[in-house]
Amino acid sequence: MTEAAFRPIDDVGLRLPKGMPEDIAEPFLEYVVGKAGTLRGSAAPMAEPMAKESPLARLRFVLDIAKQHVLPGTDAIVQEFANAPAKIECRAGCSFCCHQNVDVTIPEAILIALRLADPEDPRRSAVLSAAEAFAGVEDDARIALGRPCPLLIDKRCSVYEDRPIACRSLTSPDAERCDDAMRSLEAGEGVLPIEVYLVLQFLCNGEQSAMRGICRDVGLQDDIVELTQTVAAILRDETLVERWAKGERVFTPRD
Repeated sequence: MTEAAFRPIDDVGLRLPKGMPEDIAEPFLEYVVGKAGTLRGSAAPMAEPMAKESPLARLRFVLDIAKQHVLPGTDAIVQEFANAPAKIECRAGCSFCCHQNVDVTIPEAILIALRLADPEDPRRSAVLSAAEAFAGVEDDARIALGRPCPLLIDKRCSVYEDRPIACRSLTSPDAERCDDAMRSLEAGEGVLPIEVYLVLQFLCNGEQSAMRGICRDVGLQDDIVELTQTVAAILRDETLVERWAKGERVFTPRD
């Protein structure tokens, strides 16, 4: 991408993590908005001409931006946060957080659907079954179901390299508390609260806003969608991705 030329994200907005107070300190808000606007602006010189290119070219462009810039950028934010230092105790096999609805940008959902392209992949049927079970289930009730993400295999993410921004940024300083919550969920004893870094989620939501803005600049639907439902929709009808790349609004927004 080119050197940073700022492009505002007012048209797509900046999502606030659930539970985070709205009275955010102005310098912090300006920092997150500025970083997101810089990322969007660096893609703008390529994005605007790309809007006139073929659907396939536009699709490749936004997926490349997501995979090569936005997701690694999110990892860099998480690492910088951990180096602050902030105690992050998340580890392989700790999967309580993998029992909830996941809000993603459309390119993030497509990247994961592409990982399931093989018709023989057993995760396809798992995603379709989960989407049916979770359809219309509100966020809190989704966790209480005690049913993990269909992409979780042996308590490990099977699409880890392409996991969404929301998954990368959901971190906790207290693994023991997460373990207790997981045991309670598995025993059918209800959902226990865990401690997460809302500030880090907000920082990474800036990357999400930048990805949405880049989609908009290319002329594509830029809504936030739910991961399992969107991947399932693509598996049921693979023409959805092509239609989206043509500029159609084919995916169900989360808000």
